[in-house]
Amino acid sequence: MDHPIDYIKWMGDVSFKALPFNEADALVLCMLSYFDFSPLFQGRKKRLPLRESLRLVEEDKVRVMLVGRGRGFREILECAARSERYGTLLMRDYLDLYRQDPPLQFAAVTFCAPDFRFIAFRGTDDSLAGWEEDFRISFTVTEAQRLAAEYASNALKSRKPCYIGGHSKGGNLSLYAACMLPEAAWERVAHLYLLDGPGICPEVMDDSAIRRIDAKATRILPAFSIVGKLFEPQITDSRIVQSSASGFVQHSLDTWGIDHGKLLLAEGPNPRSVWINEVLDRWIGGISQEDRGIFVGELFDALAADGAATLDEIEERGVGGFEAILVKLFSSSKVTRKTLGDLPKRAILGDRYDAISQKGFSAWLLAEIQNWQNQVLERRAKAQAAEQSVEEEEGK
Repeated sequence: MDHPIDYIKWMGDVSFKALPFNEADALVLCMLSYFDFSPLFQGRKKRLPLRESLRLVEEDKVRVMLVGRGRGFREILECAARSERYGTLLMRDYLDLYRQDPPLQFAAVTFCAPDFRFIAFRGTDDSLAGWEEDFRISFTVTEAQRLAAEYASNALKSRKPCYIGGHSKGGNLSLYAACMLPEAAWERVAHLYLLDGPGICPEVMDDSAIRRIDAKATRILPAFSIVGKLFEPQITDSRIVQSSASGFVQHSLDTWGIDHGKLLLAEGPNPRSVWINEVLDRWIGGISQEDRGIFVGELFDALAADGAATLDEIEERGVGGFEAILVKLFSSSKVTRKTLGDLPKRAILGDRYDAISQKGFSAWLLAEIQNWQNQVLERRAKAQAAEQSVEEEEGK
C-alpha cells in the first residue's frame, strides 16, 4: 500500500497543468495545514511560496499542530516544499487563532496556483480549548465555525475556481463554511473535500443546507471511522479509504492508502467502528441540547482543574491526575454524572438499554446477578447428579 508521502515523491515534478488537481492533492494540502507557519508570516509578509517553509526544516523549527505531534509529517512538508508541484504554491491569508476562555482554536491557509485556490482548514490540535470547541458542535454554532464561514466568503471574492477542504475538525469547518456561503459565492467553489470530519448537529442547522452543496462535495472516511461518523452528513459521494493503521489511528491522514494517484478504496466500514458509532449516536441522541452544554462545560472544567491546557499536560500527570479528574467529574452536577454513566451502560446493554432504563438500572442489575447465581446453582446440581450417577454405576 502506498501513502501520501509516496504520491508527493512520484508527482513532485508534475505540474497541475500536466496533471489537474485531484483528491490526493486535497489530502496533501489538508496535511500541510497542520503546520505552524506563523514564523514565516511575521512582519508585513502576507503571501509566500510553500518553498519558503524549508527554512523551518533547516532551522529545526518544524512544529506540527496535531495530537501525537504527527511524527511522519516533517518529511511530508520537506518533500512537498522541494517539489515543483507544491513548492511553487503561494500561501496567503494564513490565520492561526487560539484562546482558552471562551474556547477557540482556529487555523486556515489558502494555497494559490495560477489557475485555482485551495482553502485548507486545520483540524484539532492538542489544546483543551480546541477539543472543548469540538464538543460544543453538539449543541451550538462555535466561534471557529463562524470564522470559517467568514474566511471562505472573503477568499471567494477572487474569481479563480476555489476548492475547500479540511480534515477532522477542519472537515466540519469546511462543511459549515460551504453551507453558509451565498449562492453567488458557492458557484465559484469547484469542489468540497470533507476528510473524516463530523457533520453538523441537526438541532443547529437544517439538512437542506447540506442538500444544496451535495453535488460538489466528496466525503472520505477510513474504514475505522469514529470522528467522521458523528452527526453524519448525507453526502452522495462518500468513499471509504484503506489505511495501513488499525483502530482509531486510521484517522491520521498519513496512513491513508494511495494507488496510482487515487485513493485506495476499502470494501466497507470496519464492523467494530459501526458498533461504536451506533452506541455514540444513541448516547448523544438521549441527551438534550441544554444538558449537552452542561456536560461539556463541566467535563472540560475538570480536565483543566489543575492548570492543564493541553492533552499532553494531562498525560504527563499520569494516574494521579486522571484520578483527580474523575473525582471532580463525579462530584459535578447530576446531569454530568448521569451522562457519564449512560455511555458505558449503553455500550454494555446495547438495544436493551432503553427498556432497562425504564425499570431502573439497579433493579435490572440485581435481577441479572440473581439469574447468574441461579444458573451457577443449576450447573452445580447437574454436575453433582452426574457424579452420583457415575458412583452408583461403579457400585454395581
